[in-house]
Amino acid sequence: MGCVSSTLLNPDDELSQLGSSAFGHHIVSLTSTTYGLLTLDPPPQTTTTPPTPPPRFTLGSVFPSPLSEPKLLRSEPEVINSWELMSGLDNDSFRFSPFIKHDKENSNPNTKTKRQIGSGVFKNPNTEKFANLDKERLVDRFERLCPPNGENRVVIYTTTLRGIRSTFEACNSVRAVLEGFGVVICERDVSMDKGFREELRMLMEGKEREAMVPPRVFVRGKYIGGAQEVVRVVEEGLMSEVLEGVPRKLGRSVCEGCGDARFLPCFSCSGSCKQVMVVKEGQMQGRSVVVRCSDCNENGLVLCPICS
Repeated sequence: MGCVSSTLLNPDDELSQLGSSAFGHHIVSLTSTTYGLLTLDPPPQTTTTPPTPPPRFTLGSVFPSPLSEPKLLRSEPEVINSWELMSGLDNDSFRFSPFIKHDKENSNPNTKTKRQIGSGVFKNPNTEKFANLDKERLVDRFERLCPPNGENRVVIYTTTLRGIRSTFEACNSVRAVLEGFGVVICERDVSMDKGFREELRMLMEGKEREAMVPPRVFVRGKYIGGAQEVVRVVEEGLMSEVLEGVPRKLGRSVCEGCGDARFLPCFSCSGSCKQVMVVKEGQMQGRSVVVRCSDCNENGLVLCPICS
């Protein structure tokens, strides 16, 4: 208490041993200066509850984990009425019964029904006849126009010059389409050989001027057309039938002679288009002269003897 005569109370001493006389010796008179420093009233008990902390935001609350168990949504069973679905069907929509009919006792044993092996669908005997007629009509759809040595092969006249971008891209697209079917292609580049350009001019004689512009496709002696006609046949799904009977290419093999370049340097003049020959007759007998090579074209190239 700040007084000299006051002592601290030992909490281990029992109040019963001290008695009421022990508290009488510790009475202290307080002055007016200590009234404001002592708190005689007990502290008031707060009845207000502490504020609830705000909920914590976690990654699980914002982005649900994909490993969490999915909530099962219960839906009522759907009732499907099959009679309503078949209400618009005709009773005689099936000409043939899907079930196998056993032979009756008095049936004719000579009558036989052709049935497709491995399935329960009956085969119409006129199907093959109609298919053959469709193929013949498909062949007759194209004009009979055969390039030299093109009776049983695919011949395309193309160009590798990039002067006209649209023509160059059209030739590449037609070549890629035909190579996708895995057939052997005889490509004749009009920009590499003047003879091919003359062949195309003679084949397209009497036609429009646009027919002289490559690419031009011929299949087994039939003139298919240009890039637009080839794309139309492919979109109609008829290209596989048009190419039927054409020799197939063995995998993705490349020609061992030219590497699918179609041309090689001349074996006689090595691409110079010139040869040195000795004159055997006339006034210049015994002299050497330079003549034009007769084996190569104007570019000193010859066709590959393996793939051409």
